[in-house]
Amino acid sequence: MQDLHLRVHLALSAARVAVWDASVVGDSVLDGTIAWSAEGAALVGLSSLAQQQAFPEFLDAVHPDDAGWLLEQMQRRVDECAECRFSFRLRRPDGEPAWLAIRAATLCEDGAPVRTLGLVWDDSERQRQDAALAEQRELAEATLASIGDAVVATDDQGRVRFMNHVAEQLTGWSGEQARGIDVTQVVRLADEATGETIDSPALRSLRLRQAIGITSRAQLVTREGHRVAVEDSAAPIWSRDGRMLGAVTVFHDVSHERRLSHQLNWQASHDALTGLANRRAFENAVSEALRGAKDEGHRHALLYMDLDRFKIVNDSCGHGAGDVLLQTLSRMLLGHMRESDVLARLGGDEMGVLLSFCPLRRAEKLAEALRRSIRDFRFVWNDRVFELGVSIGLVEISEDSKSTTELLVAADQACYQAKEQGRDRVHVYRESDVMLARRQGELQWVTRLNDALAHDHFRLFAQPIVPLNGGADGHQEVLVRIVGATGGLILPGAFIPAAERYDLMAPLDRWVVTHVCRHIGRLRAGQGGGADGEVHRLPAPVYAVNLSGMSLADEGMLDHIAAQCEENGVDPAQLCFEITETVVIANMPRAQSFIGALRTLGCRFSLDDFGSGLSSFGYLRSLPVDYLKIDGVFIRDIAHNEINRAMVKAINEVGHVMGIRTIAELVEDASTLDTVRALGIDYAQGYAVGQVRQLEPAR
Repeated sequence: MQDLHLRVHLALSAARVAVWDASVVGDSVLDGTIAWSAEGAALVGLSSLAQQQAFPEFLDAVHPDDAGWLLEQMQRRVDECAECRFSFRLRRPDGEPAWLAIRAATLCEDGAPVRTLGLVWDDSERQRQDAALAEQRELAEATLASIGDAVVATDDQGRVRFMNHVAEQLTGWSGEQARGIDVTQVVRLADEATGETIDSPALRSLRLRQAIGITSRAQLVTREGHRVAVEDSAAPIWSRDGRMLGAVTVFHDVSHERRLSHQLNWQASHDALTGLANRRAFENAVSEALRGAKDEGHRHALLYMDLDRFKIVNDSCGHGAGDVLLQTLSRMLLGHMRESDVLARLGGDEMGVLLSFCPLRRAEKLAEALRRSIRDFRFVWNDRVFELGVSIGLVEISEDSKSTTELLVAADQACYQAKEQGRDRVHVYRESDVMLARRQGELQWVTRLNDALAHDHFRLFAQPIVPLNGGADGHQEVLVRIVGATGGLILPGAFIPAAERYDLMAPLDRWVVTHVCRHIGRLRAGQGGGADGEVHRLPAPVYAVNLSGMSLADEGMLDHIAAQCEENGVDPAQLCFEITETVVIANMPRAQSFIGALRTLGCRFSLDDFGSGLSSFGYLRSLPVDYLKIDGVFIRDIAHNEINRAMVKAINEVGHVMGIRTIAELVEDASTLDTVRALGIDYAQGYAVGQVRQLEPAR
C-alpha cells in the first residue's frame, strides 16, 4: 500500500497536479474544509505542508470577480451530486496572476453529499495561450472585417464558415445565414458575356489543391438576383501538419472599373462627335469583310463619302454649326443603313460605309440612294438654309481584293474621281483610276515638294510650349509651311501625305533640322559672346522638331543632326525631337537605338500623340524619353469629359513616376487650360497659351 501511495504521489508530481479533497457539511460547501497536500497548499499560496483550510478562507484567496460564481456553481453541482469542473483566478500573496483548474467528483451517501474529491492544478499557462489565441482570432477577424475586399472562408467540403462584412454586403447573405451552406449558393458567379454559371473558385481550389487566379469576366449574382462585376481568386487553407482545412475566396466590386473599361473600349472604336465607328474600327470591319470574301467567297462593298459644300457651313457659321450638321446628318444616314452595314466617320467631313454581303449592282443602288438622301437634306442654322451634296467612291470587296489598305486607297481614289467629274455623284472604282489619280494628284505634289526643297520655299513657324508650374523653361514646337505660287502659305496637311507616300519625309526632316540649327546659330551670333567664347544670355530656348518614321530608318540622320549642331554652334540640349507614338510602336528596336543615340549627343526627346496606342504604358518603360505629349484627342474636351480627364490623369501620374514631364497639346480655351493645370500637367501648347508665329532670323 505504501508503494502504491508513492507511485500515485510521483505521478501527480510529474503531472504537476495535486489532490482536491473538500468536505461538505450539512449539504453546504461553504461550511466544509479543504484537506491540502503539500503540493496543493503551495498552489494556493500556502506553505508547502499538508494542512487543512476552511472553505471561506480558500474563497478569500480567489479573485473577487470569480469567488461568488465559483461558490454558487460548486454548491449547485454538489446539490446534484454531479461532477465539478471549474477554472478560476487566484489572488496569490506575491501578487502574481494565477489560474487554478479543479476537476472533482461529488461523493454522496444515501443521496446526501459528503465531500468533493478530485484533482487541482495550475491552469495559468493554458489560460495565457487561450487568451493569446483569442486575441489573434479577434485581430484576424477585425482585420478581415476592415479590409476593402470581400472574404469568404469554407471548410474542406466547401461549406461556408466565415464571411466578413464586405462579403455580407456584396452577396446579400449574413454570416449567420450562410454558415454551413454550400459556397456555390452564397457566392454565385456568372460569365458577364454569356450569362453562364462559372465554377466556384473555392471548389476548384479544393479540388485542384492549389490557388486559383483572378476571373476577369465574372459577375456576382446576389441573393436578391442583382449582378455585380467582381474580380475574384481563391486559395486552399492548410494546417501545420499539411491537412487541407478549407479554402478562402477573396473578391471585390469592380463595377466602376469595368464600366470605365467598356467606355474606353467604346471610345477607342467610335467617333466622339457623332458616335459613329471611327477610322480604326472601320478598317477592322473592312479587314473582317475581306477575310470573309477570301475564305467564303462573299462579296461586299466599300463606300468612301466626302461631303460637298460642308466647308461653306463651317466658314460662314463656325465650327459649332459644322459639328451639329455632322451629328444631324449621321443620325439621318443611320436610318438608311441595314443592320449589317457599318457607317463610320473617317475624319473631318469624310465618311465610310461598309455594305456587307452586297454585290456590286446592289451596292450601286444603295450608294445612289444615300447620295439622293444627302442631296435632299436641308440644314438650317440661324435662319440660313444650306444644301449639301456628297461625292461617293465605291469599290467592291471580293476574293480578288488584295489588302485592306489597297481597298481604302481605291475607295479614296474613286471618291476623288467623283469630285473631279463634277461632285455629287457616285464613281465605281476601276483599275485605270489608279494611274489617273496619281497623274492628277499626288505626283503633282512630288514635283512641288522637290521644287520647294531645291529653292527653299519652305518656311519655319513655331508655337510656344508653356510651363504651367511657373518655371522659365518653356520651349516651342517647330512647324513647317510651303510658300505657294501666289504667296499664300500651304499647311502640312496638304503635302505631308504625299511626302510620306513618296519617301520625301527624310529630306524634308533634314531641311527642317538644318534651318532650325541655322536659326539658333543666328540668334547666338546676335547675342554675342565673351572672350572665352561663352555666350551671355538668358536660358537658351528649346526647339521641338518633328521627325518622321522614315527619318528613324535614315542611317545618315544622326550624323546630319550632329554635323548641323557643330557647324552652327548649337548646344544639342536646345533640340528636342518629337516622334509620334504610332511610329515608335511600329519601329520599336530602331526607335530605342535612335532615341538613345540622340540623348547621348545631348538632345532631348518627346513622345508625341501619347495615348493613341493601345499599349502605351507597356512599352514606355523601355523608352528613355524626356517629355510625353498627350494626344490632343484626350485634351480637346477634357473639361467636360470625365473619361478623357481620367485618361490624362493616369498618363500624367505614370509619366511623373517615371521622371518624365508631360505636355498637353490642343489647349484651345481657358477651361481646358484650367483643367490641365489642376491635373498637374507640366506644359501646355495651344491657342490658349500662345499663337503660331514665323521664326525670324536675328537681326
